[in-house]
Amino acid sequence: MRKALILCTLTAALGSGCTEKFVEPAPGAAGLAYYPVQVGDFRIYDVTDIRFRNNIGDTTRFQLRERVDTSFYDQTNTLNYKVVRSVRANAASAWQDDSVMVVTKSDKFVTETKDNTKRVKMVFPVKAAKTWSADAFNANTVNYEDDQKEKYSFSDVALPATVAGKTYNQTVTVIQGSPSKNLVQLDDRKEIYALHVGLVLRRFNKITYCNDSESITCPFGVDYKLNGHEREEVLHSYGKQ
Repeated sequence: MRKALILCTLTAALGSGCTEKFVEPAPGAAGLAYYPVQVGDFRIYDVTDIRFRNNIGDTTRFQLRERVDTSFYDQTNTLNYKVVRSVRANAASAWQDDSVMVVTKSDKFVTETKDNTKRVKMVFPVKAAKTWSADAFNANTVNYEDDQKEKYSFSDVALPATVAGKTYNQTVTVIQGSPSKNLVQLDDRKEIYALHVGLVLRRFNKITYCNDSESITCPFGVDYKLNGHEREEVLHSYGKQ
């Protein structure tokens, strides 16, 4: 999209009028390159998944691959991408297809549809502290009385980030919901995207604590994890098939 800069130079001698000069925005100014998507793209993640019950964690480690399989136009003439998600125990194992999600990307936003739920993952242009409704296209709410939709927001825009020992020069963090850490709960959900790479870290940590030291259920008091789910997906490799 071009921005027009109107330059009006008036001189008494020449009586010149207005001239129009078109100035192209800086490449990537809107931030679309934080979420690249083309048929054949793939990303492989190392996943650590921990389920807690009565302060005991059940840990599973595996690899997850997201591969852009095909593209298609829907009934509204919107371009969609079919992304096949596959898992394997380790690099020596065969991939097993696990699920499918559908991605749409425009110059306004990116949506991902998984398990019949469509969420707005990113909006453009990317700007610090910008917020949006992640559940704009579904019926989910975080406050049923007020019909309140969960908010996502940008943080650390265009800053370098180091993930699993690898540094990415330009990244943006998407904060999901309202982060919290107190005696009752932990809610730490975020995604980090690197320019021209895509998602490099996905974190989902939601824990319910039991902090009653007199309770038989949680005799150890503070930070006793009554139940919860901690999951982290770190980019291992990426490319194009």
